[in-house]
Amino acid sequence: MADRDRWILHIKELREQHGIDILDAERLALTDPKWRRWVERQINNDDRCRRTALSHIRYNREMTLVEKQEDRLVIR
Repeated sequence: MADRDRWILHIKELREQHGIDILDAERLALTDPKWRRWVERQINNDDRCRRTALSHIRYNREMTLVEKQEDRLVIR
C-alpha cells in the first residue's frame, strides 16, 4: 500500500474513532512527527500534493493546517 493510501486510511480511521470531521482528523494525524514529516515532504515535492495543499490554504483560510513560507509549504 502506498503512503498516500495509508494517509487516507489513517484519516478515515481517526474520523471513525473520534467522530470528527476531516480537518480535525488531519490536525490530529499531524501531531505524529512521522506523519508530519511525510506530509511536509509531500506538499513540497509532489505536484499533486502541492496543488491540494494550496487549495487547502485557500479553502480553510484562518483554520488552515498549512502555510506558505517563501517558496516552501510548512505545517502550522
